[in-house]
Parts: sequence; C-alpha cells; structure tokens
Amino acid sequence: MELKGSGVAVLLERAEVETFLALAEELHFGRVAERLGLTTGRVSQTIKKLERRIGAPLFERTTRQGRHDPARPRTGHRLGAVGGRHG
Repeated sequence: MELKGSGVAVLLERAEVETFLALAEELHFGRVAERLGLTTGRVSQTIKKLERRIGAPLFERTTRQGRHDPARPRTGHRLGAVGGRHG
C-alpha cells in the first residue's frame, strides 16, 4: 500500500497496516499483541518503524495505552479505507 503525505509516497507492508489498524481500534499495545499473535515489543517496533518512515508520530504513548496523535487524524482514515474499513 502506498500512503502519500507531504508530497512523499511511503510504501507500507501489510503487517504494518494490520498493526496500525488494530492499534487504532484497541488503543492498547498489549491487546493488539494478543490479537495479532505478536509480542508487545514487536507491536511497538512496527509502529515506531512506521512512524519513522512517515516522519511523524501516529500515536501518543502513555504507560497505560496508545492514543491517536491529534496531529494525524486523517492517516487512520486513509489506512482504514485501504483495509476495508471506513470511518
């Protein structure tokens, strides 16, 4: 999948999209890890990698949960449309 933002195209792997969408729904790294059969560390690494490639944070991290970064409200909408979800 290709995500365009700020004039730069970013090619995303399926696992990155699935992890992002699951975290956007759950807003909890541990539940996403359990849901996808991954470790919490793998979920965190995948999101960090995605954020580096996009060049911006996608979630605010707390010790208890992940929250959408308010600066990125449209990213989830674009990724959700690709994943068959609309919101």
